[in-house]
Amino acid sequence: MAKKSVNEYYLMHKDIPVCLMEISNDGTLGKYRKNNSAIEHFPLGGQMNDMKFHDWWKDRAIPKTRHGAKTALQRLGYASTNCALVDNLALSLSDCYWIKPRGADLTWNDVNLFTNDFVDTFGEITINQDHLIDIRKKTRFNCATSQGELQKKWCIDDTGRRYMVKGNYGESYQQSLNELFATELHMQQGYSNYTKYTLTKLSVEGDMEGIGCLSYDFCSENIECISAWELLQTTKLKQNESYFYPLKKVCMDIGMTEQAFHEFMDYQIMTDYLISNTDRHMNNIAIMRNPDTLELLGFAPIYDSGNSMFYNVPYEKLDSVKLDDIKTHSFVERECKLLSYVKNRNAVDLNKAQVSFDIYTNDIYERQIRIPKLKAKYEQKLARLSAFQAGKDIWKARKF
Repeated sequence: MAKKSVNEYYLMHKDIPVCLMEISNDGTLGKYRKNNSAIEHFPLGGQMNDMKFHDWWKDRAIPKTRHGAKTALQRLGYASTNCALVDNLALSLSDCYWIKPRGADLTWNDVNLFTNDFVDTFGEITINQDHLIDIRKKTRFNCATSQGELQKKWCIDDTGRRYMVKGNYGESYQQSLNELFATELHMQQGYSNYTKYTLTKLSVEGDMEGIGCLSYDFCSENIECISAWELLQTTKLKQNESYFYPLKKVCMDIGMTEQAFHEFMDYQIMTDYLISNTDRHMNNIAIMRNPDTLELLGFAPIYDSGNSMFYNVPYEKLDSVKLDDIKTHSFVERECKLLSYVKNRNAVDLNKAQVSFDIYTNDIYERQIRIPKLKAKYEQKLARLSAFQAGKDIWKARKF
């Protein structure tokens, strides 16, 4: 068996070298040596031990499970998403970390994706699989580090602002439309710390025009994000322990007030419950910080609410969904049990939660028979939250 070649790279935080890494030609991290004089800039998720840092590096790559990833890898000539990560210098539009080949004369200003032009070739192919054009020659660096399984593509508008386009699963466009529904709900509430999504057009199979959604990047050279999952890697977790209180402790340890933690969580938990968002896992919650001073800037705007409104339930099964038994990927498994963490039951104004369902008429799939059922489920959720606000602990009894 041929021996893997190994190259050395500096892991950089902007222009600060935080460690020297050995990376094999297949993108695997080997030995590394920390720069103790800049230890405060070492990734939080990798500070506890070697295994945590190796996991942090693996998590930086595009998930192998992303729809269309295999096609994109083959088209671009990569053996794995880890290879794409290294070729991209591990650059991201979520933070200011990157890798610099040892001996290379490169700076943050030379490579960062916030100010340098780029084309997201990987995302371009996964979203437009019928139009496999190799556009790598148009850009020096390919943006290759965004999380999640849906097709995603980073773009730059005419003013230089960075935005992400997302697609959907299956024949329905409901995941994209759900993001707009959530956006409208937050607007009605007068809430400000959320990510605004708008409709966009995509090319889909059969050379047809389909629907996606786009949102502008809330990160920049001065603001970077750290996921709740990464924060949780800084503490020891008990087996089968809910992540809620460990996350609260970590956030408070790095400077967040208890009030700020609960104000955000109360609102997010209640609005997620209302729209039946079943995918608020720990990579869909993040905090923001200043990459230069490392100052905590609070929670990142609420994002990724597309896996909601029963998007994966066939219309003929919607009537049989038991609202008190919905399973979710979050702090606890049962959705209604999440409400037990809420301190302020009035964090959401139900009088301002009457959102129009007209956005769903843009879907071409089962829209006439599906929309009335979605609306009925939403009304039932409103009734349950009303009971919750009146003092009923609705997670304690499955019958309502």
